[in-house]
Amino acid sequence: MIKKLLLALPVCLLTIVSAAKADTIGPSCGSCLGSTYTLSYNTTANPNVFDVYLTIDTSGFTNASTDRLNSVALKLTSQSSNIASVSLVSPIPAGFSTTVSTGLNANGCAGGGGGFFCSESSGLGLAVGDPADVYTFEWQLTLTSPGALFTGIDDASVKALYVTSQGRQNGITSEDITLSKGTSPVPEPSSLMLLGTGAIGLAGALRRKFVA
Repeated sequence: MIKKLLLALPVCLLTIVSAAKADTIGPSCGSCLGSTYTLSYNTTANPNVFDVYLTIDTSGFTNASTDRLNSVALKLTSQSSNIASVSLVSPIPAGFSTTVSTGLNANGCAGGGGGFFCSESSGLGLAVGDPADVYTFEWQLTLTSPGALFTGIDDASVKALYVTSQGRQNGITSEDITLSKGTSPVPEPSSLMLLGTGAIGLAGALRRKFVA
């Protein structure tokens, strides 16, 4: 029995690591400005409704430390008419409340739809540049058809607007990204493997005990 457990544990752990994987871009992508962006989604009981997660780690932000993350936008479908509704889900990053089916430019959530939806801070936005400055946004997205969701490699797009302490645009991230099925925040594979190593060690100890 113990031998079977030892053999099964690595397989189970590798499956967990694979299932937990989400797509991350940055910090060195063309317009990431030192931030990293992790995007994933979950299906729900309603095939048209998806829980979408975006985690932005701004701890390595390369512009001014006094800048703020002001707005974020995602393109997960080809046109805005595919979006029946979209809203932020609690816990919502401070200052963000409403989401609109529009793009993002230097003025925030503006610039037409084109399949984008955008959330903007009611103030300057979120602090950047410190280790604790990691933010997770969750939206509930309802599409007119589940097949309208972009799930191909680099089919989706992410945008983020950073502004100065005076509210002026000081950098826009605009990158392609893959929307991967999974959960967010995503456990680090290294953490899962560490847990697995401990479990395997425990199983080995139990085996030696029973053999003795």
